[in-house]
Amino acid sequence: MPWRSIMNNLEGYLLLEVRGGDPEKFLNEALAANITLWDIVFNKDGGIQAKMRVDEIHALRSLAHRSGCRVRIVDKRGWPFYGRRLRRRQVLVAGSLFFLLAVYFLSTFVWVIHVRPEGEPLKVLTPEQVLAAARAEGLQPGIRKSAIDVRVLEEGIERRLPQAAWIGIRFRGTLAEIAVVEKAAAPPEERETGPASIVAAKDGVIKDILVIDGEGRVKVGDTVRRGEILISGLILPPGPEQPQGGAPSSQPLQEPRLVRARGEVKARVWYEGEKSVERRRIFTVPTGRHQETITVQIVGRRYIIKGPEGPPYAHYHRENKVVALPSWRNFIVPVELIITTYSEVQINSRQLSYEEAVRTAGEEILAELKRKLPPGAVVTGEKIIPISKPEEETVRVRAWIETEEDIGQVVPLGGG
Repeated sequence: MPWRSIMNNLEGYLLLEVRGGDPEKFLNEALAANITLWDIVFNKDGGIQAKMRVDEIHALRSLAHRSGCRVRIVDKRGWPFYGRRLRRRQVLVAGSLFFLLAVYFLSTFVWVIHVRPEGEPLKVLTPEQVLAAARAEGLQPGIRKSAIDVRVLEEGIERRLPQAAWIGIRFRGTLAEIAVVEKAAAPPEERETGPASIVAAKDGVIKDILVIDGEGRVKVGDTVRRGEILISGLILPPGPEQPQGGAPSSQPLQEPRLVRARGEVKARVWYEGEKSVERRRIFTVPTGRHQETITVQIVGRRYIIKGPEGPPYAHYHRENKVVALPSWRNFIVPVELIITTYSEVQINSRQLSYEEAVRTAGEEILAELKRKLPPGAVVTGEKIIPISKPEEETVRVRAWIETEEDIGQVVPLGGG
């Protein structure tokens, strides 16, 4: 029962080891003498382990004599024994209390400040600018957290950073984290107001065209080259109408107009690439064995505390973890703890068939091509063709990807 366990720890108890003689008779004699034993465990060698109250220790000698057993006190447990040990180590107790108080006191300060973009990465602001604004408002390493008014601090940083739409500050232990959301950038067509045309950014076949402003120069089904005008910002006036009778028209000629072309031009675009792979594939398999090397770096010098000096395996993966002490104000503690983990791996090889090599090379080149696609591109077709013979050890393939995407690019018009 939990209450009984608490009382045993408060009063203290002994861990006994009984060997030789007749251990079962020892238990029977203890039961007859109303001596409490619990957590009795029978060992493989015939002995037993049990726990016993401290105030019943006077009966051990008679029990061991009547049963012919050897009784040994393995350990003394409970608060009375812990207290005696602590009284003999007063310096350790005082040091531990001082350490806990120091940790608690230091945890009430801010020692590290991080900038975290909320959502998308920062494009206009830099972490250094945010930290400089926070420092100007009073947030810097070494400040007490209770002296910070979070709402006032957030508003102050927002005033210093007009590019920020929102600033949020929260504390995680001694870390102050500044979350930043930038204001949305205006679309290019809103930032620029001068006349411009929309030209083809790449070769393709026109699939769809929508003209909002300007003059369309291509139609669906046309093949266009990079740099060709799709929607012109120069709108030419219609030709003069000839009146009946052949007399010249008296209407004044209209002047061409310059506008900023707007619209969307979607086209079918093809991407091509080649890839070679070796049919003999080398790969590694972890064996499960690993060793750690713990190193302390002080002012550029390294001292190994634990583990081997170099890699203990012929083939391995290495992973380094660096633990640095937090800086204080402008002082950086020149001490780092480096934990290097060596994980043993086994080198294996496998011979791919011709079909497997073609499929592997095709998947790799298709993945590379797709990584280069612009945002918004929709893949409408894929094709892979091997260009090497089945008996060759190196397999080469050529791949194509067909996409449907907006190929329009705004180019300002020069001159009048």
